[in-house]
Amino acid sequence: MLRAAIMASVFLWIAMLTAGCTSESMSYEATIVQWQGERLTALTKPDGWVTLVGLYPLEEGTQCFGSDSLCPVRFPAGTPPEMGTITVNREQVDMHINPGIDVMVNGSGVQDIRLEPADTSYVCAYDSYQWFLINRGGHYLVRIRDTEHPARKTLKKIPYFPIDSHWRLQATFHPYDTARTIPLPNALDMIVENSSPGYLSFNYQGNVYELIVLDGGPDELFLLFYDETSGMDTYGGGRYLYTKRPKDDNQVVLDFNRAYNPPCAFTAFATCLLPPLENRLPFPVAAGEKDPHFLTH
Repeated sequence: MLRAAIMASVFLWIAMLTAGCTSESMSYEATIVQWQGERLTALTKPDGWVTLVGLYPLEEGTQCFGSDSLCPVRFPAGTPPEMGTITVNREQVDMHINPGIDVMVNGSGVQDIRLEPADTSYVCAYDSYQWFLINRGGHYLVRIRDTEHPARKTLKKIPYFPIDSHWRLQATFHPYDTARTIPLPNALDMIVENSSPGYLSFNYQGNVYELIVLDGGPDELFLLFYDETSGMDTYGGGRYLYTKRPKDDNQVVLDFNRAYNPPCAFTAFATCLLPPLENRLPFPVAAGEKDPHFLTH
């Protein structure tokens, strides 16, 4: 009887341990599934990346914007031929709205407004169209979105590799004594200066690899990378990944199940940074987002 009781206890302990492991594994998978759902929601919301319909560089001087083919800043058909003008004078950008055109800027009607320099980002709106100023490498551009873009319904899912906790790797953050400036090319063939606080090192299949990271904000590190799936199963322009900044021991979690496509995989009107050549991993990272081939639909 005693032996039977002991064996029963052992089996119960094993069952509880196995159940705990399964529960923990399912919990991790659930967090990744949730993250995947949030990614799709972010891409297809009214100001998501798939809503973009135009990206136009601004030149020094005055240029018109509207649907007229002669306007350097070309709006989609159905909008007024000449909605107004944008004037660039060195680092100053002013917008004038033509009479009779009802344009809202940050919720208020305007006729003349200085877009740059400004303490806040201005979002201009006409019907379902919104536009705003961006600065890339010292160059001003106007980005246009349509909050009712059909792609909000067309993009129903993003393809992923199977979730695999083995791609959740431990890495060590190596901070530089002072932050370094890393020049990176973007999708417009511009060189954009980025701040790098250091690099990560991690072990994979017995080898140590290093990845340069960029400043991702007060709590995060941001990295861009290529691997042997780039241009094949995954987007040719590389993928992006965030990780939490380390606390005291410089240890971070590098979770490639959260590797995602840059916006350029979903729109032709983004200015995505490309990974530094040093961040080319010589093995396939079969985790995270695959190439959606969305722009070929």
